[in-house]
Amino acid sequence: MLTNADLKNINTQALTQMQQELVQLSRTVEQLGTIVLTSDLKVYVMTPKAWELLREYFSISSDARTHLPENLLRWIRHQISQLNQSEETCSLCLPLQLEREGKQLVVRLITEQLGKQYLLLLEEKILHSLSAELLELLGLTKREAEVLFWVTQDKSDKEIATILNLSAGTIKKHLEHIYQKLGVQTRIAAVMYALKSLGMLKC
Repeated sequence: MLTNADLKNINTQALTQMQQELVQLSRTVEQLGTIVLTSDLKVYVMTPKAWELLREYFSISSDARTHLPENLLRWIRHQISQLNQSEETCSLCLPLQLEREGKQLVVRLITEQLGKQYLLLLEEKILHSLSAELLELLGLTKREAEVLFWVTQDKSDKEIATILNLSAGTIKKHLEHIYQKLGVQTRIAAVMYALKSLGMLKC
């Protein structure tokens, strides 16, 4: 049978865990950027990060934080209309994705019960442009990565040989090693494998 001391200890541990979870949630919410909307799509809560992202991607000049940009509102209304036609009462909509200067803003609309409150999560991602250095992450040598990079740029073996100041035979040998390491047999398969592995191509 649990004593009062045991119960107090359990309660203290539970409270500590809850506080830690709240801190973690707060950090996550702030990092993503969060906006809570009322049933009529007015801003109820907006974190500083969310405001910063809105200003950057929607070119907002006003300091008023009670209204969303009109083009974002149109997207939200469209998502809600789609949800209204669905039988799902708890849905996560397809995200809105905007790109700007090598970065991407992903906006997600989350709702538990239509017509009550809506939650917007805003997350910014850095878009990595394909490079030989990035291709080395696949386990290729520096030279193999350079060869594969030029293959992704639709260069022939002869053109790659000229660019890298190597012989066509050496390029062919590098490609054989690349195919072996990636478990593929053709140039196209190697490119597709690389793009998928680096998250640049959706399966």
